[in-house]
Amino acid sequence: MAELVQMRQRIKAIETIKKITHAMRLISMSNHSRLKTKEELLTHYQNAINQLFYKIKNAFPGWYNPIIMPRKLWKHKNLIILIGSQKGLCGTFNSLLFKAFESILAHYHHEHILLIAVGKKAVDYLQKKQVAPLFAKYDKFTMNTLNTILKDLTTNIIEAKPTFHSVTVVSNVLKTFFLQKPKASQIIPLTQRIHKDRPYELPEDYVWEQPPYELLDSLSHLFVEATFHHLLFQSLLAEQAARFLSMDNAMRNAEGVLEKAQLTFNKLRQTKITKELTELSGSY
Repeated sequence: MAELVQMRQRIKAIETIKKITHAMRLISMSNHSRLKTKEELLTHYQNAINQLFYKIKNAFPGWYNPIIMPRKLWKHKNLIILIGSQKGLCGTFNSLLFKAFESILAHYHHEHILLIAVGKKAVDYLQKKQVAPLFAKYDKFTMNTLNTILKDLTTNIIEAKPTFHSVTVVSNVLKTFFLQKPKASQIIPLTQRIHKDRPYELPEDYVWEQPPYELLDSLSHLFVEATFHHLLFQSLLAEQAARFLSMDNAMRNAEGVLEKAQLTFNKLRQTKITKELTELSGSY
């Protein structure tokens, strides 16, 4: 009888797990769908900023900005930004990201690195490892806090004294809904080539109220901000997809375990009933 009670309790526990994973699966899909509707507008905005910035930049190759085009004077000011998830239960989302971060870190000397952690899991990981000083940390990374983090992050980069020699973002990107991969994106210095021999000719319909060099200074800040915005948003999108897949697998596993547990329970109950009937019939 005690075995039946234990089996019944186990079945109830599995059913509870199944309900929880199913609910989290639905929440993740809802969050992903809501974020997906904003992705096209964000991508269009980033592309527009990038195209405008590079058009003017290539037309005036003499322009120089110490923030996004630093000279090799401050080698001790390399910055790596690690963007992890806010919560767990998202499969290998964070573990693969941290492995990629460690491989990138191996190319630097620790004394030349500063770190920024975005997301509670990334903050916990870097505080535990203590591989380099934390320049800043953001342990509340959600869609509601994205803009606040974005503004603060951009300000920290632009107003840093002395300027950073390089800024690299290590984050997850969404290849497909079923595949999220860690990626290292270099934000500073700029890597796109400027054709000094063949300056870009601006379209005739562009009329600038500001001098081009002032305009480029303003656009460079928007360029950095738009790039960070895209990477932060992609990480949130990938996190929700990873959590959906993880919870979907957990729910399916719970269904399989539940089916086996119910079958075992039924067999055990039938065995007990048969044994009791045999004992009763044998007593007459």
